[in-house]
Amino acid sequence: MTSSTSTNSHPSAHTSTKGHEHPQGSCPVTGKTYDFCPAQANDARSPCPALNALANHGYLPRDGKNIGPWDLVSGLRNGYRISTVLACILSFGSMLLLGQYRSLSLSDLARHNMIEHNASLVHKDDRNGAEYAPCMVNRKLLEALCADGGKVFPDRMTLEDAAHIRVKREAQCGVLDGVHGEIARGEIVIAIGVLGGKDAAKNGLAISTLHDWLQHERLPVGWKPDHTQGLYQTYKMAKYVRDRMREIKAEKPPVESH
Repeated sequence: MTSSTSTNSHPSAHTSTKGHEHPQGSCPVTGKTYDFCPAQANDARSPCPALNALANHGYLPRDGKNIGPWDLVSGLRNGYRISTVLACILSFGSMLLLGQYRSLSLSDLARHNMIEHNASLVHKDDRNGAEYAPCMVNRKLLEALCADGGKVFPDRMTLEDAAHIRVKREAQCGVLDGVHGEIARGEIVIAIGVLGGKDAAKNGLAISTLHDWLQHERLPVGWKPDHTQGLYQTYKMAKYVRDRMREIKAEKPPVESH
């Protein structure tokens, strides 16, 4: 994978900026395959920072629209070096849950209680019965997430931290059902596993990296994945978080809801 500052082309990159319109005219990163460009006014984005970052870097269509399942597979593989098997499960599974089998826009992922769920780590709950939940990262939740990390290793978000944080959020917002609980754990586990490197299961992820990635939906400058994040590795990490959540809930009373 090229870094976020690379100007090299790649045969699977979405270099077209059709629909990705700038007020001043053409996109300034046209021809610079994986350079970062934030979403513009008419671009579609989701509650998933991982996919938004892929669109912002051109691993997915920059306008976030008309994305097929194999586009998702390609983006996950090329952008984060997620294994083909895991990328297929995430991509085709998402389209199955949404009931959209040919294509989607990133904004479709905001449909409440389909893939999107309450008790998100960085998004407010959908409390008004709207069909689509908020896509913008909530600054207060983001700062709270980062403040709750670093309990095992200073300045690093570990799986142990993630388990405690998920218990806290579900105590505040309500326990998730089985499917959405697995989705929620998978989100933080994959973020730690991909961005934290090959030893992330043990050493976690730098909180500053997690913070900037979530806030700006941008890959770290110069970052390159040092391993392939596979299905079995992700399963083991998610199982650790799930088991620790059960233990934590049994050890102490939950945080009061508000």
